[in-house]
Amino acid sequence: MKVNWVGKFDKYTGYGRMNAYFVRELSALGMDVVPTQLGADSFDKNKLTISLTQPQLYPTGIKRQWAFTMYEDTSIPQGWANIINDECERLIVLCEHNAETFAKAGVCVPIHVVHGGTDPDEFPLIKERPERPYTFVCLGDRGVRKGVEQVWMAFFEAFGDTDDDVRLLIKIREDSWSAVQYAIFADDRIKVWQADVDNMADVYRTADCFVFPSYGEGWGMPPREAAMMGLPVIATDWSGLSVGIDKWAIPLQEYTLRPSHLKTKDGCWAVSNVAEIAKHMRWCYENKFQASMLGRASSEWLREHQTWRHSAQQIKALIEEYS
Repeated sequence: MKVNWVGKFDKYTGYGRMNAYFVRELSALGMDVVPTQLGADSFDKNKLTISLTQPQLYPTGIKRQWAFTMYEDTSIPQGWANIINDECERLIVLCEHNAETFAKAGVCVPIHVVHGGTDPDEFPLIKERPERPYTFVCLGDRGVRKGVEQVWMAFFEAFGDTDDDVRLLIKIREDSWSAVQYAIFADDRIKVWQADVDNMADVYRTADCFVFPSYGEGWGMPPREAAMMGLPVIATDWSGLSVGIDKWAIPLQEYTLRPSHLKTKDGCWAVSNVAEIAKHMRWCYENKFQASMLGRASSEWLREHQTWRHSAQQIKALIEEYS
């Protein structure tokens, strides 16, 4: 059966990379998948079409379209539910939290959960650690939502102005400077890497521990990618990050739901407790061997349970059941 797969396929965004993973893995499973760049009009609209993008970008006039999308707080943008109900026969989301959120927002079509994955080839296990200060890495690529402010506050709480051989690297995109511009001047142990990178594995290789107190995720690729490479990961136990989190990360469970900055009405997200982040950062620093063993166990679990091949198998089963 031929299936159109509509979306962006760039390498710098979550949607773009996710689209590429699904097309590759479904093709490897023997499915006839036609990757269709968002906005293109030259594809067979009579075939089943799965659109993995934000609903306001879905193509129209499709005979059979399945929505595939996500959101990061407790609500969804105005109009999304109507678009999905009017244009699509089913909705796929990446976690149970999103399934509940979209249903509560008024989505009436059947909703299916297909967990996301990680690529073990793209993110191989780090086997040797170079001589360097113990380095924590966090992301500020989406501004405040990734929790970068919580990390650098936790860094100061955990290590103060001591002489501990420790560093914090904040990775941001070229257009994300405003989110962390003050942090670069706070302490010479804190560095900012401001650039887009072709492969996030290069970022994770600079780390000894990855800290990701994100306020909300539809799935959460970065912390799982870091864990796939064998890093101990500290992440918020909420939204898409909660799926299997006790198997691949040190969960942050002391958070407060607060109004989000996203384009929703009355949506909330989870802001982690700085003291809890600091406690886990300090533990990883003082227990480097145990932390590294925890990272290796996380990598093994992800390889067995949360790869993009596992995700594609779920999608394939849905297509076979409802085609």
